[in-house]
Amino acid sequence: MNKCYIIGKVVNDPIFEFFFMGNNISICYFLIELKNNCKIKVFALNELADYIYQNIHSNQIILIDGCLDCKGNKDISIQIKNIEVII
Repeated sequence: MNKCYIIGKVVNDPIFEFFFMGNNISICYFLIELKNNCKIKVFALNELADYIYQNIHSNQIILIDGCLDCKGNKDISIQIKNIEVII
């Protein structure tokens, strides 16, 4: 995976879901809008997913430390490793 740092505005409140099988227990995902109006899907797993669901809301400006997660040419998302609210 490729390491990346992204600053953007949270477009929608995070969506939280549980996995019933597999290594990961929960996932939380949402869209962020970058300065050039591009929107990117970001997600977090397990404990970080719980933290994001409780503390991140739409219209906040956030800094994400993460890794690119590419599943084909069209479906690119970022797996969050660390997140910080700027505004």
